[in-house]
Amino acid sequence: MSSTLATSTLTAATHGSGQGSGWLPLSADLTATVHTITQAATVTLIVTGVVAFYLLTCLIWPFGRCRRCSGAGKFKAPIGKAYRHCGRCNGSGMRVRIGRHVINYIRAARGAGINTVSKGDKK
Repeated sequence: MSSTLATSTLTAATHGSGQGSGWLPLSADLTATVHTITQAATVTLIVTGVVAFYLLTCLIWPFGRCRRCSGAGKFKAPIGKAYRHCGRCNGSGMRVRIGRHVINYIRAARGAGINTVSKGDKK
C-alpha cells in the first residue's frame, strides 16, 4: 500500500495536477501578465504626461494665488475698517507654485554640474 501511495504522489508531482500545467493555463498566465504590463505602461504614460503638462504650466505661469489671503494680499481687521498685509505672501497675494520650486531646483543642480569645470582646464 505504501508503494501505491508513493507512486500516485510521484505521478501527480511530475505530470501535474491540472494547475499551472498544459498550454491553456500557461497561455492564460501569459495573457494576464501582458495585460498587466500594458496597463502599467498606460498608467505610467498618463502620469508622465500629466506631470509634464503641470511643469510646462509652471514654466509659463510660475505664480499662483496665496492660499491664506486668497490672492488679496491683505486681511480685514475684525473691528473697524483697517487692513493688514498677509504675512505669508508679504502683501503681494502671490505664491511660487510647487512645480516652479522643482524646476528651480533642477536648474540649480544642472547649473552647478556644468559650472564645476572651468574652460581653461581642458587638455
